[in-house]
Amino acid sequence: MLPRFLAVGHFCYDVAPDGYVLGGGAAYSTITARNLGCRACAVTAVGSNFDRQQPILDGIDVFYHESSETTIFDNRYDSDGKRQQLILGVGGKLQEHHIPPQWRDTDIAYLCPLTGEVDSPVVQCFNHALIGVTPQGWMRGWDESRRVRPKRWHTAEAILPHADVLVLSEEDIAASPEDLEKYIQWTRIVVLTKGRHGAALYENGQILESTAYPADEVDPTGAGDVFAAAFLIKYHETRSPQVALNFAHCTASFAVEGHGTTGIPTLNQVNARLRKA
Repeated sequence: MLPRFLAVGHFCYDVAPDGYVLGGGAAYSTITARNLGCRACAVTAVGSNFDRQQPILDGIDVFYHESSETTIFDNRYDSDGKRQQLILGVGGKLQEHHIPPQWRDTDIAYLCPLTGEVDSPVVQCFNHALIGVTPQGWMRGWDESRRVRPKRWHTAEAILPHADVLVLSEEDIAASPEDLEKYIQWTRIVVLTKGRHGAALYENGQILESTAYPADEVDPTGAGDVFAAAFLIKYHETRSPQVALNFAHCTASFAVEGHGTTGIPTLNQVNARLRKA
């Protein structure tokens, strides 16, 4: 049977020139999982303004919780690719009782909050899953002007000992790089992504460096979640960090070549690029 991939986090809207486009780690990761041949599921919270019939979500089982707002971000990038975010709406919390009982036996669980919405106990509600975490939503706050600011991840010690894989970027830890050592102590595998410069994987005191695939970058939004989902899927299959890293880099190289979710590849596309490498 195909592996089940479950994402827990907000679907959101990202501001685009002609309106809103689908965003959020839960969306990017489940679209990736579906395209790579998994049974993709998501637990999320959205407001009444969220379109639940978007064709891009076809084939993904979604458990929607009602929220007074949909999470909305306005992402702006400078010439160096650095992002400044404004938050225009915030969805509701996702707690342990929000996870459907039939999905607690999932093969892969991916916790990917946008605004700190995933409560710490959620990480302990899965029976035998490979559990992956991207902490960006626990590492951001916002001021009165709705400008997003980095903050320290205060719940890390309650979450990471129960997770298998932590995927985070250099940008995520820029405000407190000294915390990386603690994350490595608490988590079995830590993957630090470095954009076009590849990634470093930390496991059992060893460091495995990897290189990114060349890509004609159009839009980097969501590439980290595509990378994380692909890594978890291939690691679940092979239990090889090296194979999983290479597969994740290849998959993410497609994601940056399109706008929003449009660049997320199929398994056939990924395999074709892997064969050419």
